[in-house]
Amino acid sequence: MMFDRAVLRDRPQLAGADFLHVTAAQEIVERLALVRRTFGSILVGGPSTPALARVWGDAGLSALKVGPSVADRPDVVADLAMPFARAFDLAISINELHLADDPVSALGEVRATLQPDGLFLGAVAASGTLDELRESLIAAEAELTGGATLRVAPFGDVRRWGDGLAKAGFALPVSDELRVTARYDGIDGLVADLEAMGLRRILARRSPAPRRLFATADAIYRERYADPDGRVRATFAFAFLSGWAPDPGQPKAAPRGSANASLEDALKAFGGSEAAAVRGQAQAASLGRARSSTQ
Repeated sequence: MMFDRAVLRDRPQLAGADFLHVTAAQEIVERLALVRRTFGSILVGGPSTPALARVWGDAGLSALKVGPSVADRPDVVADLAMPFARAFDLAISINELHLADDPVSALGEVRATLQPDGLFLGAVAASGTLDELRESLIAAEAELTGGATLRVAPFGDVRRWGDGLAKAGFALPVSDELRVTARYDGIDGLVADLEAMGLRRILARRSPAPRRLFATADAIYRERYADPDGRVRATFAFAFLSGWAPDPGQPKAAPRGSANASLEDALKAFGGSEAAAVRGQAQAASLGRARSSTQ
């Protein structure tokens, strides 16, 4: 087991530390606008914060929210296990499925909530996320102790997420990537944000941190990843996922490898608009965020 389920169920959802969730949600809303279709029953899984609620509200999405805040309700099993069989014609998941120990099974659970020809749109952490922090912690621990332990969770690359959609039984599965760079005054600001988003101490097997681990890692981080103004970069890679619950009347996908499919093509095949092509493989965009314990 990779993740500590008890910690994930009890993790906080603090206002002001959810900028990554909001970024992913806004991107999902833009992609949903490509679909010329009305969805009457909608499931949204993942974090639940006031900022996210505003994104969904501004998009006109009236949905059943499933997240950690309802984990103890007997009628809603929030921790990725969905008790709704073919109940929705749209399912959205924000920054949640990468925390499953078996992501393919979790994707299958999401598919099972969809009515035939229902749409799934999701955003998950992908390979490249927090690479700077991971490498700095490994180098610092090796310097201090001669060894290193896993302190930042690994994430699957965008291709593996696309394969996961297919294995989970989605029709016309598509995955693409967006990378975002946040900037901080130092490692303390990054760790504080991860703590506030409930993404710290989530690994099931955790070793005590050596003395001065984070101070040493901060020095390495600054040496390797600082910009000219002294702030450090943190990369967050999102894999955006799209798939449809199978239905006999759907168009059939071309054989694998026969063409380069885009998310827009996948959505247009089911009634998309004339909108411009969806961004994939986007260049890093600074959110201009700089928090630290000194502010």
